[in-house]
Amino acid sequence: MNETSTETRSVVVEREIAHPPEKIWRALTQPHLIEEWLMKNDFAPVVGHRFNLRGEWGGVLDCEGLAIKPNETLSYTWNFAHDDAA
Repeated sequence: MNETSTETRSVVVEREIAHPPEKIWRALTQPHLIEEWLMKNDFAPVVGHRFNLRGEWGGVLDCEGLAIKPNETLSYTWNFAHDDAA
């Protein structure tokens, strides 16, 4: 029998991108731009804001903003607690 793990895991992604921080920040925090590279969403760059990422296939990811420091830090949860999990 398999047991389901309940431990919390984190993913940290670091990249060098040849664009100014302001341009990258816009791509990561403006809902219409997030939709272009990831999924439809109701994101707002506010700590504690709960939002969804919605796949075209119908899946939904429940998220919450954890740390927001413009042009420097963006951290949010990404989980499958929604009834229509991705």
